[in-house]
Amino acid sequence: MIKKDKIKESKILRSNYSKGELSKEILRALLVGGVVASSLALPNLPQVLNFLGVFGAKDRYRAKRTIYNLKEKRLVTLHENNAIEITEKGKRKILQYDLDEMNIKIPAKWDGCWRIVIFDIPEKFKKARNALSGKIKNLGLFPLQKSVFVCPFDCRDEIDFVSEFFNVGKFVHYIVAKELDSENFLKQYFKL
Repeated sequence: MIKKDKIKESKILRSNYSKGELSKEILRALLVGGVVASSLALPNLPQVLNFLGVFGAKDRYRAKRTIYNLKEKRLVTLHENNAIEITEKGKRKILQYDLDEMNIKIPAKWDGCWRIVIFDIPEKFKKARNALSGKIKNLGLFPLQKSVFVCPFDCRDEIDFVSEFFNVGKFVHYIVAKELDSENFLKQYFKL
């Protein structure tokens, strides 16, 4: 006999994952777990489903369907021994999810230093250069010039991640400065 609490929990689980969110969570579970042994023929996928808190036939069906969709997109591999493994393409997709959700943490008090990000990326990497520039703007850095951006908050980890994601890390430089010529304008812009 199924308890009412479990049914409510199952309904909450289904409503917690909007379109695409379940795929993200399954990929993250596989990234953490590496190869996950499972059995798609049986009514459960023990480790993945337990990680997601799946309960009930509808949730199991939804999780299986999502895993098969991930397989069709070549983000996971289903092996003959009933194991699910995340592919390199799947790992890259997780990084993209992390990139999309990334933002700079704003401290309670500004330390008085400016972070300057500069890059000189060759023309043959134009797509990566444009993507990097767009993401840096999206993070909230102010463009002083076409390839020079300023931020008053520490963003080294974010810039390193973004530049490595686009494989242009060797062309990107991060500078910490105490003062800038256009400091008054920047203080107003960043509301410091």
